[in-house]
Order: sequence, then structure tokens, then C-alpha cells
Amino acid sequence: MKRLNLIYTKVEDFFFKKDSQTEFLSFFRVAIGIIILLQFIAVMPDFDKLFSSNSIIPQDIMNVFTPDWLITFPKIVHFFQSFGIAENATIVITKISFITLCIFIITGFYSRIAAFLLLILQIALLKGSSFFAYGADFFTSMSLFYLILFPTDPPFSLKNFISTKKPGEVNATPVKRLFQLHISIAYFFSGLDKALGFNWWNGESIWKAIHLPYSNRDLNIDFTWLADHSYLLIIIGWSTILIEMGYPFFIWYKATQKTWLLLTISMHIGIALVLNLYYFSAIMIIWNMTNFYFEQPAKKRIQSSKKKIRTNPLPGQII
Repeated sequence: MKRLNLIYTKVEDFFFKKDSQTEFLSFFRVAIGIIILLQFIAVMPDFDKLFSSNSIIPQDIMNVFTPDWLITFPKIVHFFQSFGIAENATIVITKISFITLCIFIITGFYSRIAAFLLLILQIALLKGSSFFAYGADFFTSMSLFYLILFPTDPPFSLKNFISTKKPGEVNATPVKRLFQLHISIAYFFSGLDKALGFNWWNGESIWKAIHLPYSNRDLNIDFTWLADHSYLLIIIGWSTILIEMGYPFFIWYKATQKTWLLLTISMHIGIALVLNLYYFSAIMIIWNMTNFYFEQPAKKRIQSSKKKIRTNPLPGQII
């Protein structure tokens, strides 16, 4: 009975024990808001080719793969057209709304409401042009979902600055643990999926990835020499599997947490530079830093402050 009570207490503390460290909330809100804004600004010149009725792939074709009950951008355009509002006007309003909501998130001005509205708008754009979507778009949706769950307004926000009402204390631990478990499970099964095949073991997947048409466009590195050193491709493939499958084990262990965090971030930097997947890599680096970068530094600051008090006592202070 005592053992069960001990296990219950540990589980309860793990999921619900309040943590005074809230820096990760501000970092996640500001970083995700900036990345989503930059990505949207990059897409804006091609907005009509992707989302309007004049898109590269006709809307009639994309609507075949979209359920009737789902709100999509073409349906939003059609709805406003029934009130005499032209499509171009709807596109302009959408662009302004998207940028405004991102700014609200970055500045912390009712960021949870802004994230909710932006999530609806982002999904409408995503599902209305599903042929142009890829993994990073789904991670954007999940990031906005976590912004809705996290109490991100109280720390370091415009709302807190202009409001005369003192924000109440919040406990972000339950959502943070959910976020940490989410990313741990995602990495593990991503690595497991790679390990079940043979392409990652023999380096074939790495060779194909670095020679994709959209890869290596910015740095334009000549990788042909790897054909004579295939063992490097095998090492990279094995390392990727090890980093991803070992993530839920080594990232939670304090002795290896920093090392595994550095390895994971380095992997995504490599993906960004070689495969040119900057947006996806940026989101994953933010996810990693939000969940595990702020774990140890906060404790070290507390310990260092205690040491300073002990070594440099104030006048009249009794040690």
C-alpha cells in the first residue's frame, strides 16, 4: 500500500507539481509566432497560385479530397461572395488577419484567443490546398494548439503590461508534460519507422535525400565524393535512428539531457542546411528548446543565487 501511495505521489508530482519557471512559455509563444509570420510572408507572393480560384491545381480537383463539412478557404471565399464581397477583397482581409494574429501572439496580446483564430484560418488554408501541404504545416497546427492550451499571456506580454489587473498564478506543468511526452513519442516512432526498413541502415535514404531536386540549392555542396565513402552515409543513417529512437530515454535523463538536446538540434540544423527544410527544422528546434532547454538552467540559477547569498552575506546577516 505504501509503495502504491509512493508511486501515485511521484506520478502526481510529475504531471501537476507547480514549477515557478515560466521562461519556456514566453520563448515558445514569441518564437512560434515569429516563425509562422516569416513563413506566411514568404508564401504571400504565391498566395494566389496556392489558395485562390486561380491556383495551379484547380479547386475542383482539390475539393474532391476534402470533406463537405470541413471549413476551407474556397468555402470562405464563396461565403463572402454571396454577400457581394469579391475574392480579391477576401484574400486581402485574410492576409491582414493572418499577420495581425501573428503579431498578437508574438506580443502576448490575448495570445490564446489569437492562436485559436489563427488555427482556424491556418487549417482553412491548409485543407483547402492539401496538395501543397507537407509535414511542417501540421506541426504549425499542433504548435498553435499548444499555444491555446498554454497560459502564455501572463509572463512577458503586452496584455500584462497594459492591464492594471495583476495576473493570477498558473500551473503550466500538466500541459508541458503532455508536450514533452508528445515530442518524445513522435521521435521514437519516427526512428522506429526508419529502423524497420533497410534504406536507413545501408545509407541509401541519406544518399537519396541529399540528391532530391529541392535539396542542397542554397549551399550547393558537391556530395559526389560520398559515393567513394559510403560508410559515412551508413554512419549518418545509423546516427539518425539512434538519436530519434534514443530520444525518449536519454532526453529525460539529466546526465545526458544536454547532450541529446544538442544532438537533436544539430540534426535539424543539418536538415535545414542540406535539405533546405528551414521552416520544419525551425519548428522542431523550437519544440526541443521549449520542452527541455529550460529545465536545467533554471535550477542552476537558483543554486548559484543560494551560493552567492552564503558566500556574500549582507551586513548583519547571520549565516
